[in-house]
Amino acid sequence: MKLNPFKVILWLLFLIFVLLNSARLFIYGFVISFIIVIIDRAFFGTRKRSDKQFLNLFCTFTLIGAFCYSFSPFFRSFEFNISHPKWSKLEVLSIEKDPSKMVATPLNFLEKIYTPVTIKHKDKDGYILTKKYEIKHYALLGFEPFFAKETIQKELEYIHNRSLNKFITNKAINIYQNPTKDKLKMFKGNDAFALRHAIGFQIALFVTYLLAFILTLYCVFNLKKVKFWLKSKQKNEQKTALIILFLLIYSYLVITFIVIHYLKFK
Repeated sequence: MKLNPFKVILWLLFLIFVLLNSARLFIYGFVISFIIVIIDRAFFGTRKRSDKQFLNLFCTFTLIGAFCYSFSPFFRSFEFNISHPKWSKLEVLSIEKDPSKMVATPLNFLEKIYTPVTIKHKDKDGYILTKKYEIKHYALLGFEPFFAKETIQKELEYIHNRSLNKFITNKAINIYQNPTKDKLKMFKGNDAFALRHAIGFQIALFVTYLLAFILTLYCVFNLKKVKFWLKSKQKNEQKTALIILFLLIYSYLVITFIVIHYLKFK
């Protein structure tokens, strides 16, 4: 059987993305998909398509879990608390911050600001301990001259200071201690979603910009072909055209949102 290189690359990216978060997500995806397929077969008799259905459900739920694990501090802490019931949650007494530092880059890619903080907490035996940590935020990816560097840094400082003050005021950090070993696990923040903490968001923006550029050129030079595919009776051709248009519209919407957002800081 000849392997499709495109599918192999997609599967590898899928595995890497999930493993970079937590291998437990594979278990959750498997269990949820298995239950849905069993219920579907038992009550609706869809036995013939159950294998393909299971694979689609498994990939979908695992990817949703990986996305939440990447960008949701609340989900990470909640998942760890559920999967490690014997770990003790420690009391956070205070959080003190040091001066912030800006890390500038030539193309504004992975530009960030971070603040070292000292966290004072109690362990499970009541002893007061301190731990060093860094709170960081990445700038929204923007290339000059379309986005001024001063505007990017101004926006980044505003987002960082707002989040940092909220973090310190609410002591928004969850620390868990292993019941048998001197091992801690720490989760920062309680927000449902915090996109600016993750490198993955920067990479996703870069891919979005790249898609907008490549697909725009493709549609300009192949406009007649895309129109023909849209009107074609062949499902594959029509599906390809719709995917191209969907990705193009998505990338334009993201870029428009970023431009409007940055206009507030000029």
